[in-house]
Amino acid sequence: MADHPPVWPDGMDAADRVQHVALTRTNPRNAGWIAEEANVSRDTAAKYLSRMADQGELTVVETADGTCYKPDGVTQFLRDVRGLTEEHSVAELTDELRAIGDEIDSWKATYDVASLEELRRTIGDDTLSEDERRDRHECIEEWEYNVQMREALQLAISLHQSLTRLDVDPRLDTSDSDTLPQEG
Repeated sequence: MADHPPVWPDGMDAADRVQHVALTRTNPRNAGWIAEEANVSRDTAAKYLSRMADQGELTVVETADGTCYKPDGVTQFLRDVRGLTEEHSVAELTDELRAIGDEIDSWKATYDVASLEELRRTIGDDTLSEDERRDRHECIEEWEYNVQMREALQLAISLHQSLTRLDVDPRLDTSDSDTLPQEG
């Protein structure tokens, strides 16, 4: 837990604080831990965490610390794709895909490998120094992240194209609309 709790903005209510703490963790955390970080009671945290789990935002897991919560990977991924779609043009997304491809190509050349899996196998090479192994390990983490981002970018481009065909502006929030697009 933090040595000193975070300072929350004045307009951030208990539900928002619990949501923020729960959705920004990579390791599962129990309601007590989240409550302390969010500066709410354990019961309040448990109520909001249960609601978030019911809505599919969190996954419930049992650990040595009891019932714990972590962000649902699919929900987070789809939020990321939606965010990319709403915040960037197809040209910007395409440029980022190109940059990722260029970076992966440079790693292939630097480490003389054809794939991420091949780079992983080189970590066990006895001729590498500790620093060389560490560098390769860091590269593997970045490469894995780039693979995930590439998937999200590709889906965001597809979503852009689908929304364009449906004549929906991805930068407009239409979640309050009671009507569905009609075929022409």
